[in-house]
Amino acid sequence: MTKVDVRHLLKTHGLAAKKSFGQCFLHDPEVLRRIAEAAVPPGTTHVVEIGAGLGALTASLANTRVNVVAIEKDTRLVPLLEEIFRDIENVRIVAGDATELAFAALVPAGVVPAMAGNLPYSVSTPLLLALLFQRATTGPATVMLQKEVAARLRAKPRTKEYGSLTVLFELLADVEHVLDVGAGAFTPAPKVDSTVIQLKWLAAPRHDVPNLPHFEKVVRAGFSQRRKTLRNALQTAFLRDQVEAAGASSGLALERRAETLSVGEFAALAKALAL
Repeated sequence: MTKVDVRHLLKTHGLAAKKSFGQCFLHDPEVLRRIAEAAVPPGTTHVVEIGAGLGALTASLANTRVNVVAIEKDTRLVPLLEEIFRDIENVRIVAGDATELAFAALVPAGVVPAMAGNLPYSVSTPLLLALLFQRATTGPATVMLQKEVAARLRAKPRTKEYGSLTVLFELLADVEHVLDVGAGAFTPAPKVDSTVIQLKWLAAPRHDVPNLPHFEKVVRAGFSQRRKTLRNALQTAFLRDQVEAAGASSGLALERRAETLSVGEFAALAKALAL
């Protein structure tokens, strides 16, 4: 069994977490075990890990006997990771920015990798969107997020957490809660709690939409000015006549605010704005 002692590594190598990378290194062995267990469903042969850090989750994933490709952006940590896993045949370290990589290209052709990672809080939204837009070539994604961000992905209409991310992910995935994680599981301890979720991609969107970029444009415009009505908010991205015509053809009252619309209503609005 491969184990990584995060606090020992930080001390012996004179390393500190980079605030600019949003680094907090997970060290709790039970949490690591549970994440790895959730991230590797039966039949999984390859896992791509986003943000290897000091390799604690990498080791836990490797102990499940799957092949692990661990991505790390911090150039200080890549040589250390390569040394730690030098003799571990089922681990490969890749230096790079996960928001710029094609995940399926990191595994053999025809393989659909599961995804996992303790996502840096400072870039969690770009990483979530990278996962979303590569869902056709990847399997379930088991990721750690700031608790508030995880709540946004599972929020309901008419709540303050409900927003564009909620709508995009509800359209395309089942978002399942795995476990909550306290600050004490990390070094250094963050000032927030965390939640592990699993994203299970749907074979088809829950609602018919013209195309995803157009749908995203409509949703983001709707939420761009949360206190304003749809009529005013949508005009940040569409002409007034387009907005009025879309309201009439979709049957949606433009006096409503974006936070009151269901995903199905956003799909209807996107269809109308595509005409």
